Amino acid sequence: MAEPTPNPAPPAETPEVAGEDAGPSKKALKKAEAKAKKEAEKAKRAAERAAATAQANAAAAEDHATGNYGQETHETKLSEDATEISLKTLNDEHLGKKVKLRAFLQNARMQGAKMAFVELRETGNWAIQGVVAANADGSVSRQMVKFIGSVNPESFVVVEATVEKPLEPVKSCRVSNYELHLTKLFVISSAPAMLGMTLSTANKAVTNFSDEEAPAEATVEGVEKLSISGEVSGPPAASMLTHLDNIVMHKRSYVQQAIADIRVEVKHLFRSYLREHGFKEFEPPCLIAAASEGGANVFRLPYFEKEAFLAQSPQFYKQIEVLAGRKRVFCVGPVFRAENSNTPRHMTEFTGLDLEMEVTDYQEALHMLEGVLLHIFRTIKKTCADEIALVRSVYPSEEFLLPEEGKEVRLTFAEGQKLLREEGPEEFRNVSDFEDMSTPQEKALGALIKKKYNTDFYVLDKFPSDARPFYAKEDPTNPKVTLAYDMFMRGQEILSGGQRIHDPVELEARLRTKGVDPKSPGIREYVDLFRQVGAPPHAGGGIGLDRVVAWYLNLPSVHLAAYYPRTPKRLLP
Repeated sequence: MAEPTPNPAPPAETPEVAGEDAGPSKKALKKAEAKAKKEAEKAKRAAERAAATAQANAAAAEDHATGNYGQETHETKLSEDATEISLKTLNDEHLGKKVKLRAFLQNARMQGAKMAFVELRETGNWAIQGVVAANADGSVSRQMVKFIGSVNPESFVVVEATVEKPLEPVKSCRVSNYELHLTKLFVISSAPAMLGMTLSTANKAVTNFSDEEAPAEATVEGVEKLSISGEVSGPPAASMLTHLDNIVMHKRSYVQQAIADIRVEVKHLFRSYLREHGFKEFEPPCLIAAASEGGANVFRLPYFEKEAFLAQSPQFYKQIEVLAGRKRVFCVGPVFRAENSNTPRHMTEFTGLDLEMEVTDYQEALHMLEGVLLHIFRTIKKTCADEIALVRSVYPSEEFLLPEEGKEVRLTFAEGQKLLREEGPEEFRNVSDFEDMSTPQEKALGALIKKKYNTDFYVLDKFPSDARPFYAKEDPTNPKVTLAYDMFMRGQEILSGGQRIHDPVELEARLRTKGVDPKSPGIREYVDLFRQVGAPPHAGGGIGLDRVVAWYLNLPSVHLAAYYPRTPKRLLP
């Protein structure tokens, strides 16, 4: 039987409010009103975003500048009336004219959504600012501006632009009084977003020259780069190992470009001076049958069924040229030394500047070598002033001091040792006149000579016999010394030379004194040269190009003056 349904509870009594009907409170009304207003604003923003997106999509679909930027292809077109320019020759005649330039984009930044600034570098530190701004006719669109502002630094690009004057000089660029208003930009070759070494790091002084350290980690160009304002941010300078492992960026740096330009000028001046003095250039071989200097510091290699050597010097071949009647000859080329010396002043391969000449007195050759070096030093001070200043901004140094004309400093080896004994550091008070100088001795003597004669360049003459190779002619008045000399820069040797033995009997005797068999392969052929013909007295010398450049600039390592330094631990790149 079903249970009876319980009676419903009586309704709760509602309190009466005198004089009005019941309704929401003022607090509830304000809360509801604020919520409605917030929802309306939210809807409005959403609508605006949707409209902006629609407008952007429409603009993208109608980008009229697509033919003016992007990756270069066979369809890329620049205006036929645009003039190809070089930043070195840019001048007021180019103002307002349409030009084109191929360059490395070294930096880019956006300014808002409609404008971007770039720095374009042609060579060395020749850079100019470029400006691109979206315009009303659509030939430069926002998309184009955004593309240009996002190009990876160190990409190679081609631009078309109008040359204009900036509102004020652009301090961060060498070409500071002009700027390019870009109308086209195409990326010929894009650099990666992450570089092994950035340009700003490459332009800092190298901090470590050891080959044994671990390579540095790659850095992101967006983290460390040259800013438009010229400020440098990011990690500190890199080691020589990092530089050489990133050889292209190392060589792109302003300072290395300047060093390379000075090196080129030194070679040019060497050649031109000697040609003006009747010398003829020749090309000696690098593969030879016997060690040209004797001793153990020679590279040996298999040569078919025989053994060959890499030339330690072009000495023999300079002499052959003189014996052949060429009278005055010179050569420029590689020299190899198998010395296991891991120091900032040694390399296993370097570039030699060599000369040889007939003489009646060996000092004729000494004066010729001294003359060509002084000519080089005095000339590059003028012709390479900008490059020297740039290098010194990274590697500070004092100006290279030269003697006054007619007051060149020439001491005998014995006089140099005497100066060390009398005025040098305590450890050199007992140096011998008949033993070769050590590197510390050379530097100490250089400091004394600079103090005494106010010069960084000087000559030491008549080196002891035991310190010279077998072909060095002994002084007829004192067989303990030779008619041989060295030249020094800032207390470091950069040239060795002297008169050579031209009599075969005297040469054989000298070879035996040096412990070399006159009948040994290669040596026998050398001695026989002087039996084939009558040989004129001759003298000459060899200059280390890398050292000349490095010590003139007072660089911390000769490796910085070489294109691709070779050391006992380095064969790459």
